[in-house]
Amino acid sequence: MSDIEKKVLHWIATGRVGSSSKAMALAACEVQSAKSYPLDPGDLNRCLLMLQQVPEVRHHFDKIAALSEVWGRLIDRWGEIEATFLEEAGLDWSKQRRAPDTYRLMKEVIGNDPNVIQLGPGAQIRFQ
Repeated sequence: MSDIEKKVLHWIATGRVGSSSKAMALAACEVQSAKSYPLDPGDLNRCLLMLQQVPEVRHHFDKIAALSEVWGRLIDRWGEIEATFLEEAGLDWSKQRRAPDTYRLMKEVIGNDPNVIQLGPGAQIRFQ
C-alpha cells in the first residue's frame, strides 16, 4: 500500500468524509468511486479538511479533473474557490458560518448540471 493510500484510509476512518471529498481522495488513489463534486461551501469545507490531512491529493488534481466535466471546471478554478472560502469563512468555519461569495462562485463554476435538481436555497438532489 502506498503512502497516499495509507493516509486516505486513515482519513476515511477518522476524518469528516463527504461524498465529494471521498471522490477526490479515491480518484487520487486511482480507485473507482462515485463522481460526486462539492455542491456548496459545506461540501467544499470537507474537501479542504481532507486536503489538509492528505495534502498529497493535490498532486493528483489531474485525475480528479478527469472524473467529470464539472470536476474539470472546479479543478481549473480550485485555487480561486479555495482562496475565496478561506478568506470568507476560514477552514472549518473558523471565521464565520456563512460563505455566500463562495457559494455564488461555486454555482457559477458548476453551471447547469443536468444531474442536479435545485429544490431551493441550499437544497439539491443529485442523480448519478
